[in-house]
Amino acid sequence: MLKYIALGLLLTSLAGCQPPAPESVANSQVPPSAAVRLEVVRVIESANETPPGNILKPQISSVVLLDPETNTYAFCVRAANAKRQGQPEVIGISMREGKLIGSTMNEYRCRDSRLRYYDFPELLALMK
Repeated sequence: MLKYIALGLLLTSLAGCQPPAPESVANSQVPPSAAVRLEVVRVIESANETPPGNILKPQISSVVLLDPETNTYAFCVRAANAKRQGQPEVIGISMREGKLIGSTMNEYRCRDSRLRYYDFPELLALMK
């Protein structure tokens, strides 16, 4: 389902267990800009993939400053699958200089209760 978002991105992997996001990271969150939303849509379109029609309620999280030294930001995209029940699938995405640079499927930090999520109708529009 959301794996299509990962197409066209460099896949990154996380080594070992990592602690939850520090409070300073959680406090840095801002709503995703139109540019961030459009970049996700652009990457999906450039991969010539359309999200399957069985995704429900796609959402995009706030953007947080992940690494001040490299000016790297991160956000998450999540959606429920109509065919499966349970937790929505999530993808953690990192971004630098307005370009997506990596993603991680089922990123545990995307489930942090401090992270705010917003409707992502631009993703639904790709299915039409």
